[in-house]
Amino acid sequence: MRVGFIGLGAMGLPMARNLRSAGFDVVVHNRSRGKVDDFVAAGGEAASSPAEMAASVDVVCACLPIPPVCEDVFLGADGVIEGATDGQLWIDFSTNGPDTSQRISDAAAGKGCGYLDAPISGGVWGAEAGTLAIMVGGEASDFERGGPVFDAVGANIRHFGASGSGSVVKLCNNLIGAATNAVISEAYVAAVKYGIDPAAMYETLQSATAASPGHERMVKDSVLARNFDAMFALDLHAKDQQLAADLGKLTGVRLAVTSTVNELYKEAQARGYGGQNTSAIIRPLEDLHGVTVEPAS
Repeated sequence: MRVGFIGLGAMGLPMARNLRSAGFDVVVHNRSRGKVDDFVAAGGEAASSPAEMAASVDVVCACLPIPPVCEDVFLGADGVIEGATDGQLWIDFSTNGPDTSQRISDAAAGKGCGYLDAPISGGVWGAEAGTLAIMVGGEASDFERGGPVFDAVGANIRHFGASGSGSVVKLCNNLIGAATNAVISEAYVAAVKYGIDPAAMYETLQSATAASPGHERMVKDSVLARNFDAMFALDLHAKDQQLAADLGKLTGVRLAVTSTVNELYKEAQARGYGGQNTSAIIRPLEDLHGVTVEPAS
């Protein structure tokens, strides 16, 4: 099976490598050429455009940053749709709103192709290890066809229903993560303002009911270490928060906490923290109160 992969970012590049390691012939395309050249040097192939790629593969995969880019890559000029062949399968690992997923799905069907919205979670470490959680929407028959591809990059793979379903589950995952980050920020800034050693508090809370992998990654690995290098950029989490807020409008469900967290992420972007890790959501609150959440000396 020949598999195309578009988008060699922090998640996409290790996923493409895992596909090649699993025995697929992998053809890649990326806006910047450096990662493409490295991939080809290691035994992969390259295409000059999404259309050229689509004309030569059985499955087209993509992992892209924002919905407009996804729509352009799949449906725009020189996009996947221009090179698509009847019976081809498209797998979109990007995080989109269900409306974007449905538009691409409808266009794929018009070309005789299957489309799966299959957003991922698990971070760069999960992409490298091939243990990603994958939330899939689309036809059950297409999900079955995509099984070998999913098995090469993920470990917890579930089909949730019709097109758009995977996107909804991913947005729910990310809105929970963003809200968790926001409330952790408030807890630790308040504690430090009072005079508590945040490192000691972390050790206690991580053995109490506040314990979670998210708490560990944000506080131990980032905030206390003062390491805000982007593993998952705040800008991208803010994009997902806006999509989550839009989901509330789509479903008619009051998402008061999500809407508030959405504004907090916008505030962090406005203060210049968008390019840092999503844990930098704590930094505007630190700035406001004149404290730094770091171990007591």
